[in-house]
Amino acid sequence: FGGERQDKHLAMFPEELPRRLTRMFTFVGDTVLDPFLGSGTTSLAAKNLARNSIGYEINSGFLPIIEKKLGINSKELFADNADFEIKVKKPGPSNFSREIERLPYIFKDKVRFDKKIDPGKLNYGSKVSGKELRREEFYSVKGVISSEIIELNNGIQVRLLGVKCLEENEQRAIDFLRQITKGTQVFLRYDAVKHDEHNNVLAYVYLKNKTFLNAHLLKRGLAVLDTTVDFRLKDKFLRTIEVMNNPSGLRVVKKQNLHPERAFLQRVEG
Repeated sequence: FGGERQDKHLAMFPEELPRRLTRMFTFVGDTVLDPFLGSGTTSLAAKNLARNSIGYEINSGFLPIIEKKLGINSKELFADNADFEIKVKKPGPSNFSREIERLPYIFKDKVRFDKKIDPGKLNYGSKVSGKELRREEFYSVKGVISSEIIELNNGIQVRLLGVKCLEENEQRAIDFLRQITKGTQVFLRYDAVKHDEHNNVLAYVYLKNKTFLNAHLLKRGLAVLDTTVDFRLKDKFLRTIEVMNNPSGLRVVKKQNLHPERAFLQRVEG
C-alpha cells in the first residue's frame, strides 16, 4: 500500500497499516489502544472495523486534526453514529515526592543497586551461556591511582584482582604500572565478584600482548596475595609466589602463625 502525505503531522501513516493489524489481532467489539494517537489514524481504522478505541496524545494542537479525521461533531446527513468522548487531563502535581508520601502504600525495593557502572562501558561476557566472550575490548590507561587501582580512558577505575601491595612497595608498584602501561593498551577479564566495597571494578588486567599485570606484581615482589576476596586464579597466584620464592624447585612448607598477607614460604629440602 502507498504512503501518506506528511502535511498535518510529522509521522502520518496510511489507514491501511493499522487496519491490517487491527483485523489480524482483534475481533469486532474489542478495544484498540494507541498511546501515541497523533492524527488519529488508528482510531479511524478501529471505527471503520467496528472496534472501540482509546487514544492518548499530549500535543493539544492535533485535536482539530483528530476531530476532522474521525468526523466528530460532523453535521453530515449520513454521518457515522459512533460516540466519541474527549477528555483533557489537568496538569499533574509539580512536587511528585510530596504526592508519593501521601500514598497509603509506598513500595520500597529491598534490593540495593549500589553499583553505578555504565554497562555500555564494560563487557562482562554472555549472561545467557555463562561463558566469557573472547573478543577483547581494548582500553588505554588514563592514570595510575594507586599500587592496585588504575583508571581507564572511559573513566572507569579498575582494581587489580587478587593482589595487595604492601605500604613499603607502594611507590615502586605505582612506577612499575605507569611504565608498563605507557603507550600501550590493556584488556580486562572478570571473576565472579565484579566490584569491591568502594565500587571499583575488580578485574584481571592484561596488556595487549597478554602480559598479565596482576601476576607480574607478584613475580616482582611488589604485591602479596589478597586474602580478603575469593577468586578463581588464587591457586595460580599461590604457585606464582611459590616459584618466585623457590627458584631451585625445592619443596615448600608454609610457615604458620603469621598474618596471611605477610606469610612467607620456607624452603625445605624434599
